[in-house]
Amino acid sequence: MKTITIAPVTRLEGHAKVTINLDDSGNVADTFVHIVELRGFEKFCIGRPVEELPRIVTSICGVCPWSHHLASAKTNDAIFGVTPPSAGRKLRELCNAIAYTEEH
Repeated sequence: MKTITIAPVTRLEGHAKVTINLDDSGNVADTFVHIVELRGFEKFCIGRPVEELPRIVTSICGVCPWSHHLASAKTNDAIFGVTPPSAGRKLRELCNAIAYTEEH
């Protein structure tokens, strides 16, 4: 079995590597993403009201705080079964586009 290792993975904040195992035919048999450091942000979130999470998760990554904020806000929408008004959705799309432009 052949193994391909990509380390470090450079397009993220923190340290990671990817391992790809190929079978004898050269097809992918297994893949693994190794996060080699513990950030522990999930521990900060346990027991906190979900309404606080969009503010908390912006600290996960200094490169992409808006992406984490928007994902958490959309999760809150799903939890509470709400749909933001049109203006709110457009503002989120604008924030996401600005974040994408800044981060990439």
